[in-house]
Amino acid sequence: MSPEDPRVHAAWLPPEAFRALGARRVLVHGDGTLVDTVLDEVAHACARYGGRMWHSPSWVVDADLVLALRGAAELPSPVVEAARAAGEGALAKAADEALGDEGFVLARAGEVTAVLADAPAGLLYGLFHLVRLGPAAFDTTRPAERHRPALRRRMLNHWDNVAVHPVMGQVERGYAGGSIFWREGRPRGDLARVREYGRLLAACGINAISVNNVNVGRTEARLLTDRLGDVAEIADALRPYGVRVHLSVTFAAPVVLGGLPTADPVDEAVRAWWAETTRRVYERIPDFGGYVVKADSEGQPGPFTYGRDHADGANLLAEALAPYGGVVHWRAFVYNHHQDWRDRSTDRARAAYDHFVPLDGRFHANVVLQVKFGPLDFQAREPVSPVLAAMPATRLAVELQVTQEYTGQQRHVCHLGPWWSEVVRFALWGPGGPTVADVVEE
Repeated sequence: MSPEDPRVHAAWLPPEAFRALGARRVLVHGDGTLVDTVLDEVAHACARYGGRMWHSPSWVVDADLVLALRGAAELPSPVVEAARAAGEGALAKAADEALGDEGFVLARAGEVTAVLADAPAGLLYGLFHLVRLGPAAFDTTRPAERHRPALRRRMLNHWDNVAVHPVMGQVERGYAGGSIFWREGRPRGDLARVREYGRLLAACGINAISVNNVNVGRTEARLLTDRLGDVAEIADALRPYGVRVHLSVTFAAPVVLGGLPTADPVDEAVRAWWAETTRRVYERIPDFGGYVVKADSEGQPGPFTYGRDHADGANLLAEALAPYGGVVHWRAFVYNHHQDWRDRSTDRARAAYDHFVPLDGRFHANVVLQVKFGPLDFQAREPVSPVLAAMPATRLAVELQVTQEYTGQQRHVCHLGPWWSEVVRFALWGPGGPTVADVVEE
């Protein structure tokens, strides 16, 4: 899709951002779906700004920029090999030479600049790093640099409703507009916008999204079964940019969708239903990321109904996902929403701590406990949640709110980045100790 399409705002990827890249002689070395995306980006840039592109294995070419997978076949030019060697030298200086699936090296040798990666996702992120740097990426004095994500999963949870909610509308807290996925109970159908959205996400390192609200209604629940094709179409559109799709599901799905009399997590029929349903999901979406669950909070069903705890509930879904490498993001936002504010016998701000800290160590390895950064509910100012410091044997994710629910509801400009930075840099055990960023794994 052309960036000039009037239906899509270019955001931080206008054509001009690709000028420095597109004016060069570029060799792309390697294969794979995400490498094809790199090729497409480079081809469009070179066509616009007069550069030239080759895709190896190839002949000896006069390239001044190389984007290469390290494990691919030998590069076809001595000068290109020199740039590769410069990148390897940068890796050798690091304590850990591994780049992982998403890391890359940017290096220069003579007149050749090289981006090297071990996997296609790293090459895609390296490409967008070049775009961010612009002409500075090709400065002859620029030292070699190595990049690797600190967190494995960088995810956006969409609070989008498939059916229009009578109070919230199409998007819960949707002050910035409507959903790009859903409209009045159906898919929007404009997958071109979804593809461009995936491109923007990849350009800033986001590699996962959930496509529906954690407050799962009856229409949204059906995305797991008879409307799974709607989710698969979104996954197909985002796959070329390395963005994996997750789905918010209702804990009561075996009752709501499967016709079972119970959703008790220890019931064998319930366990079998989740296992078979999850198998069908992966049959249709092989790279599906997993489930997001809000349970026993604000009216959403959960394991408390059956006298079970949150480890029982989360582990049920984790076992269904484990054969396929999926994860369950189990939200720690749990409290009694019928509590009278005058009742001093309970403390809403303690609720997540009281419910989850005693369960530390009981969650399966593919459960990620998703903790709101503050103990209450995304107030304009609140302390960091103590849950983040109290569960060392559990995989944790910190949840930050992108929408400006308590900062003017987007009626004025409010940059949330410094706020998030303050949270992730917060030293949980005092100055000089580990920070939130050190504790979270996702």
